[in-house]
Amino acid sequence: MTQPREESTEPRPLAARAPNLPLHIPSIDGMRAISIAMVLVAHSASTQNVPAVFDIPVFTSLGNVGVRFFFVISGFLITTLLLRDVDRYGRIRLPVFYTRRMLRIMPAAMAYIWAMWCLYLFGVIDLRFQSMSETEAASAVPGLLHALTFTYNYTLDYSWYYNHLWSLSVEEQFYLLWPFVLVYLGVARGTRVALGALLVVPVVRLLMHLYGDTPELALSRHFQAVCDSVATGCLGALFYNRLADNRLFVALTRWPAIPLGGLCIAVGYGIAFVSRPAAYVFGQSLANLGIIMLLLHVIRHPHGVAGCVLNSRPFVAVGILSYSLYLWQEPFLYFRGEGWATAFPQNLALAFAAALCSYYLVERPFLALKDRIGARKRIVVAPASGVEQVPRA
Repeated sequence: MTQPREESTEPRPLAARAPNLPLHIPSIDGMRAISIAMVLVAHSASTQNVPAVFDIPVFTSLGNVGVRFFFVISGFLITTLLLRDVDRYGRIRLPVFYTRRMLRIMPAAMAYIWAMWCLYLFGVIDLRFQSMSETEAASAVPGLLHALTFTYNYTLDYSWYYNHLWSLSVEEQFYLLWPFVLVYLGVARGTRVALGALLVVPVVRLLMHLYGDTPELALSRHFQAVCDSVATGCLGALFYNRLADNRLFVALTRWPAIPLGGLCIAVGYGIAFVSRPAAYVFGQSLANLGIIMLLLHVIRHPHGVAGCVLNSRPFVAVGILSYSLYLWQEPFLYFRGEGWATAFPQNLALAFAAALCSYYLVERPFLALKDRIGARKRIVVAPASGVEQVPRA
């Protein structure tokens, strides 16, 4: 019987399906920093004391772009984690995956949701739904239920303090569905599902636009209308190794990725000012392509100019803080706020302060627990070589 050996001293087997990348993928935190920066710019652009020149669509629409960055990053990262499970254990450990995701997402989210609810009960803020078509405020309970069940992307009524949870709801729905697709259909068929999403979802958006009776906001929030952004990231991970030696892929992920990716994003979103149907069918898909090009460039070239910037300490620090920052920027970057706490620039400082408290008091203790879940080493057989190996924790 062959003796097990430490995988850390051996290259990955040739049959490995996960992207051949370090355990901590370079530039990911920096890309998260870029994503949350766009959200902060967009939300703060309409707050008190911000120069009027910033309160224009070029800046206020950046929040949607930043969220799409998050979706593509999430698709790439989660798929990589799931494929690593397949490589190491021969299967996706669903209980371990969902336990780790719960510890990563739930504590900080629940802390925020219940903190806002307490402020509402004490009369500090108003969480009652403000209908998109009416002026009369309704009950706050439906908003709380949507927040707690991560279905906020399926309510189009308005409650600012929970409003941003629509994107977290999309992420949670992705976490729920995608692992099951890979487990029960397999990686090959799962890849076809992701490819199908790229083709079908733009058509869904067009049909919703032409024949749907829901507000246009649904086209940028409902899971069936936005999941192609996540699928783009999934495919980036699924095809990463297979394209690693492809000349066109190598060429496009070098320096041209920055201008070409930026152009795709600009044109993809700019089409909306000319034709809404074209934006829903082609624009979003083009923007997704631009985002994945940028992501793959900085991942593959962490020592390039952009990679060095994204992997610098300030960008990594903001990226690590991005989840708590995304949760807690909302109360302070309120465009209708009239108090001192919602006025620029102290609103940004307060958002960072609240995020730091959330990260150190809530996130980090549960992150430490998450890292211990499923980390016990097991001996598995690499299918390409038949050599027993001990996977990394």
